[in-house]
Amino acid sequence: MHSACIATKTQNPVLQDYFLLAKNNPLYSEFYKGYDSAADAPMLSKKELMPILKTKFKLHEEKTGVYLVRSGGSTQSPLVFPVDIQENQNQRFAMAADLSANNFFTPKTVALNIFGYSDMYRTAAIMDDILEKCQATTLALSAHAGYQDMEQAARYFQPDFILGTPSKLLCFAQFLEENNKKLQIQNLFYAGEFLRPNIEQFLQKSFGFKQIYSMYGSAETGIWAWSNFSEKPSLFSVINGIIVEILNPDTNGYGTIAVTNTFRKRFPVFRYAIGDLGRWVNIQGKSFLELKSRETKSFIIGEQHYDVDEFISLTNGSTTFQIQLSTDENFKEIVRMLIVQNVSKNQRLDFLQEKCAALKRLLNYNERFMEVEVLLVTAADLYIDPNTTKTPVLWDRR
Repeated sequence: MHSACIATKTQNPVLQDYFLLAKNNPLYSEFYKGYDSAADAPMLSKKELMPILKTKFKLHEEKTGVYLVRSGGSTQSPLVFPVDIQENQNQRFAMAADLSANNFFTPKTVALNIFGYSDMYRTAAIMDDILEKCQATTLALSAHAGYQDMEQAARYFQPDFILGTPSKLLCFAQFLEENNKKLQIQNLFYAGEFLRPNIEQFLQKSFGFKQIYSMYGSAETGIWAWSNFSEKPSLFSVINGIIVEILNPDTNGYGTIAVTNTFRKRFPVFRYAIGDLGRWVNIQGKSFLELKSRETKSFIIGEQHYDVDEFISLTNGSTTFQIQLSTDENFKEIVRMLIVQNVSKNQRLDFLQEKCAALKRLLNYNERFMEVEVLLVTAADLYIDPNTTKTPVLWDRR
């Protein structure tokens, strides 16, 4: 039921029926007023959805309970999306059936789950549920377990899967390295962030995995795609019941990913832009959704535009890095580059001076307007978004 739409909105009878369902729902009657055809209906994004939910959704007026899931956003104004409990379960059963059919998780799977669970952002619980629907065993050590507890659980239960965001997995891997320890876990599963090649190599040394898997979705649309990353990096299979359109594609076919979730009838999700870019590709007669990173990768300092990619040359040999932007009390711009890299003590000073000088050259440094600093840190020192538990490459605090 998914759609390999490349250039235009899909002409699809299922989409048309679902659009009419969404249009007649009290949440969206105003938003879709004047539209009769799915092909002409506008895309919905977080910007439009937030005021709709704020004014039209009344939790205490609902006849039966709902599953509430939080999307990213500040603590003051998060987007909390309601889902019918049974419809949510139906979608997860469909995902579990796909995973089981493709030997992704099997009844023999024992998974160490170190995803986060905070402030209604509940990846850890979702993964526990999907694993159990695949008849697999989950070791739910996510919320606030220490890395020592994770290591002890791994040694005792001998899991064949480890699950987490790349940044959380990296912190655990660094803990193992600092203590001269390694684990042997056959499979690694990540979600929530892109897995960069240098982080993948570092994780491999600590966990010894042979295979990498991933899943994809969003708070507003649920999880609806899976990937055998080792075989087909960045290519995802989409479960039946989800229609994915690629809107306004560029010359390479990458465009806005818009999702229609036909599992959701009580609170419809029609042509919702989840904020990522992607395209459909065909391999041996099968359609796959290929993702393109959406991380914020540009910023302005002193009226000059910079792209994060311009600074990657400074981080050769590093595991990962983060650029932090702030201002002091006199509104001077402060640029900090945090680098996670193993540098011997006697070389640290030279390393930092060299990197700082190179960073200043890239930024056309002017001491009147900016301060520039390079720090060697551990992965645990990087800023993690408290709402999404993701570690951004760029953190703009200004």
